[in-house]
Amino acid sequence: MSIRIRLILLFSLLSGFVKALQTTPPFKEYSFNKYELESYKEQVQNLIYYGLDNYLHYGYPYDEVKPISCIPKSRNFENAGDLPTNDVLGNFTTTLIDSLTTVAIIGDKQKFKELVTLMKDTYPNSNFNIPATIQVFETTIRVVGGLISAHLYATDPSKKAYMNPEEYDGFLLTLASDMADRLLPAYLTSTGLPVSRVNLRYKTGRIPHDQLYENNVAAMASPMFEFTMLSYLTGDSKYEQVTRYAFNKVWSMKSRLNLLPISFNPEQRLCYSTMSGIGASIDSFYEYALKGAVLFDDAELYRIWEDSYEALRINSKSDWFYTNVEANSGYIVTNWIDSLSAFFPGLQVLAGEVEDATLKNLMSLKLWNTYGGIPERWKFESDKDNNENKDNPLPLEWYPLRPEFIESTYFLYRATRDPFYLNIGKQILNDFQTRFKSKCGFSGIQHLLHGTSQDRMESFVLSESLKYLFLLFDENNELHKSRDNVIFSTEAHPFWLKPKQIRSYKIAAKNNDPLYSNHLIQVKLNEAKYLKGLHKVKAGSKLKKLARQIFDSGIDNEEAIKPNPKNSSNTERPFNNGMCKKIISEYANGYTLPSSPLLSRLNVLFDIDRRYNNTLIRPEYLKDYQGMEIRNGFYSHWADPKYSKSKVPATTESFDLIFDYTGDYESPIEIDNDILKCKSFNGRRKLRLERVRPGTVDTFGNRYSFEPFIELDRKDVTKKTCDKVDELYSSAVLYRAAMLDGIPLSENGSIHINKSAIIVHEGNDTTDDIDISLGMNRNNQLLFGCIPVVNIFLE
Repeated sequence: MSIRIRLILLFSLLSGFVKALQTTPPFKEYSFNKYELESYKEQVQNLIYYGLDNYLHYGYPYDEVKPISCIPKSRNFENAGDLPTNDVLGNFTTTLIDSLTTVAIIGDKQKFKELVTLMKDTYPNSNFNIPATIQVFETTIRVVGGLISAHLYATDPSKKAYMNPEEYDGFLLTLASDMADRLLPAYLTSTGLPVSRVNLRYKTGRIPHDQLYENNVAAMASPMFEFTMLSYLTGDSKYEQVTRYAFNKVWSMKSRLNLLPISFNPEQRLCYSTMSGIGASIDSFYEYALKGAVLFDDAELYRIWEDSYEALRINSKSDWFYTNVEANSGYIVTNWIDSLSAFFPGLQVLAGEVEDATLKNLMSLKLWNTYGGIPERWKFESDKDNNENKDNPLPLEWYPLRPEFIESTYFLYRATRDPFYLNIGKQILNDFQTRFKSKCGFSGIQHLLHGTSQDRMESFVLSESLKYLFLLFDENNELHKSRDNVIFSTEAHPFWLKPKQIRSYKIAAKNNDPLYSNHLIQVKLNEAKYLKGLHKVKAGSKLKKLARQIFDSGIDNEEAIKPNPKNSSNTERPFNNGMCKKIISEYANGYTLPSSPLLSRLNVLFDIDRRYNNTLIRPEYLKDYQGMEIRNGFYSHWADPKYSKSKVPATTESFDLIFDYTGDYESPIEIDNDILKCKSFNGRRKLRLERVRPGTVDTFGNRYSFEPFIELDRKDVTKKTCDKVDELYSSAVLYRAAMLDGIPLSENGSIHINKSAIIVHEGNDTTDDIDISLGMNRNNQLLFGCIPVVNIFLE
């Protein structure tokens, strides 16, 4: 071990000893006052030092440390095809680089200075001339992004980690530029879309063809963010121009629904997978569209974000998560979601969509409650046709301590200040201290159903997971008080630009590299030829009648709409109705405390447990693992007895109608939070209807009597279709709209639509663009199959 590393470790031990002598004033657990938060912050900081010091002692100068066996984890030199390992381990001290900004955020200037000096000793020639084949995307976010962010801290006098010019000469930025220059050859394709891997010494040479020519959307588009930042800091616009062209090119390959297939051949434009969603292989495309728009004040990126988010909302959004759908049709293609999608609520917070972010983050909470971590893949529906896998809810059963749930929890807390999220952090902190902590670092869970550990600590554990957990408890962190426009990268590296830097770049930036300036000219010519040769086929305009996604059980065989057995959600084991706790007695005696809005006011807090009880099955080894939201200490502190009640579970059925009309889509206009008004009904629309019968309970917990069914007018004033069968619908059923284009309606909400957009009149029912099963009664209510939709009015 080098003398420098010994000194760093000694300093860490001394720092910990001094901090141990400092006492924190007593606090009542779960009060989350400043003393309790300070205690948790210090505990997380100690965990960060523990992981980092063990890496420096047992892992450096390799990329990672094995936390159980206490040896370095390096590239798999014997098997070049071991892509899960070799893609992210290039023998360039990944954990050290990825952890620099974590130490900066902690505010430990001395430790940051020592690590920067260690970096300089590690790279005396300021280059990455290493014969390693690595993945462009992972290396960009971990290495290039980590170096850029550390450089920002080192050169910004307003930050605690600032190093004066005598201490720091800017070599981290030089290193970032060197790595970026070694990654850029990946973009030298005929399309300008990057191949997935390069060799840091030999470019794309010596790489097997099958390791190059399949790339996913996130990997092809996302380097734009770090590379554009590098252009702003160096004044060299080639990084921005090359990667931004690829980003825009990726977006141009979207389907007519504005959904992106997740996987392409970048050279031949062939699509390997038409699946679309928000998880692995596509996640950071959305992230960097919005974050790039904010950081670079880029209106074009914001339009891309708006269009892509709208497409997700219409086609992919479910009540508690976003499903994987087919990019061309919008229909669900998998019965699972993956762990990376847990980042999306945090992104929604940045977009101002806090309400939906709150619901989506609860899905991750329930997964953690059940499995003690977020499974790489979890099935929200059992494989009814596959007996072998029917009882296995986890197609990919590991949790490598990914940060996405912690990330979203942090952003939701910053937006709402609801102690509900501090309680989540407290549980995750406890798990890091008890379940994940190993002899030489932190171990993920290899099999969540059995509790076996992984002998690996990826760099994102220190760079993201523990960083976000620290920031959750650190109310006074300088980032929370900064006037800088700070945006976190997908690897949790903070980026910001000063107005002077932006002005300087806009005025003086140049691309002085003829290789890439000429290449951009050529790929644009290639694109023009390609587009000219395409024969554009106009999309069909027929109305897609129904996409049936049944969310609850109980549709009778004699009813008009029958469920798809594969999509039915009939429960196969009893649901525990004892989820909601009784009111704590001290409240009844007049003792009051401020309440958690989410814990007290969200009456569907346990709806996920009920709806997905078939696949949210806690392993036996976690039988005593209590759900975070009902832990006694937290519940007794933060539940408001007046409102802390769960809604009666719905007994209605819900299904989606997919409309696919010609014309340009226009978003519904929200009026007073209760009315959605549609000037037109053009483009793709998804309408969720709730099917209500006498005696059933709707989604708001209301039980329906017979009166509303008898009073409704069921005659169609536009056609005579319903006259012949009116008696069949006399008091059988009614519909209530619950959601339009992913926008949920309130309990008293309604939809107002221009009737000429969707109703066909007698004598004009031959058009294939309008559904003749739709009509209107004398109360101007929409009729679907002669059944009134009570809260859709035609104008």
